[in-house]
Amino acid sequence: MATYDEVLNQVQDLTPIEQLRLLEQLQAIAFQPVEVEGEDEVVSAAEIAASHAAWQDYLAGRDRGISSKELKLGKWKGFLPKRIDALEFERQLRREWDEQ
Repeated sequence: MATYDEVLNQVQDLTPIEQLRLLEQLQAIAFQPVEVEGEDEVVSAAEIAASHAAWQDYLAGRDRGISSKELKLGKWKGFLPKRIDALEFERQLRREWDEQ
């Protein structure tokens, strides 16, 4: 089997039209949806690529994620019951996170 560098050199020898044709075929291969194991859900290659890019940004420090406050607001969509025990709320969130 040819190495990546060997294939790249071969591609560079193609005409621009042949390179575009190859690119279109590679995109068709690379962007096929993926069935999630054990689920009926199908995840598109674009979603997988976006997730991978976000993870790489996080690992590289370009995205620090969201704060726990933002997470709580997102989960409750800005609405919390009038009376809430903050410590119990945090414990509940941690239990939910542990279950996942």
